Amino acid sequence: MSDTSSHPLHLFRINAGSCNGCDVELTVTEAVERFDVATLGCHYADTPEQAQIFLITGPLTTRLRQEVLALYAAAPAPKVTVAVGACGASCGVFRDSYAVSGPLEKEITVDLNIPGCPPRPQALLDGIAAAVRLYRQRRGETLPPLASASDVAVPERLRGAPRFAAAACVGCRVCAHVCAGGAIRFDDKEEGVALTLWENSCTFCGLCAHYCPSGALTLSNDWRRTHPQSQSYQQTVHGEVPQSPCSDCDASFTAAPPELLRRALGGTAAPIEPLRQLCPDCRRRHNLTFATRGVKR
Repeated sequence: MSDTSSHPLHLFRINAGSCNGCDVELTVTEAVERFDVATLGCHYADTPEQAQIFLITGPLTTRLRQEVLALYAAAPAPKVTVAVGACGASCGVFRDSYAVSGPLEKEITVDLNIPGCPPRPQALLDGIAAAVRLYRQRRGETLPPLASASDVAVPERLRGAPRFAAAACVGCRVCAHVCAGGAIRFDDKEEGVALTLWENSCTFCGLCAHYCPSGALTLSNDWRRTHPQSQSYQQTVHGEVPQSPCSDCDASFTAAPPELLRRALGGTAAPIEPLRQLCPDCRRRHNLTFATRGVKR
């Protein structure tokens, strides 16, 4: 194994039709000392011919397709390609648009994905470090220790990887309705409802968590999501919401968490646990009977 790891690697940025959010964050890795890619032994190149690592933002629009492919082809092999942000990985909120030719993997070989909309500077530096390691491994070079911003304190309220608590889900599907990236899907099964959330399409906007009535979906502050392209379809959140028979009519339904029922029935004296065993139709009938009991006609 040759010891050529001391020579600097060069990065080249290509905007494939992004909203510039990821590009602004990439500027941080060049302009802000704490996140400077120089700590990884890297420098930004002026031309693609000088580069070994490509950072591509955007969903690859039809208008820019030929220009992007020409820039990419100008770089000599071997090279490492990084799809930066949700758009590069899955087209993000622009998926299925008539103006989009992507995702990138349809046209070029993508090695790594850095999810996010946009990824925070720490995530970008972490992803670039992974690209450096991959490039040097391919070249048979020794791998020196790499500086990283991974140990920087992360705010608790940072919007990162989504989490799903199936026990709290009521299967209302509001999350799928408000998801701009189309990252959430529900599948009906005999035994219940299955949720799948694709992290590569998630923009970490937090709308699903904001509108979830039961708190089943939340966002963690975990931003370390860089992964190989070969694992891109494995970056998912799964959960199955079981159905149970109604204690009155025996119809299958998804039981509501007690906390949600207490919120819905606040101010009433109706017992909560028996209501959890009733389907929505029987629950309405029960509530109407309870509310009118003792009312003189």
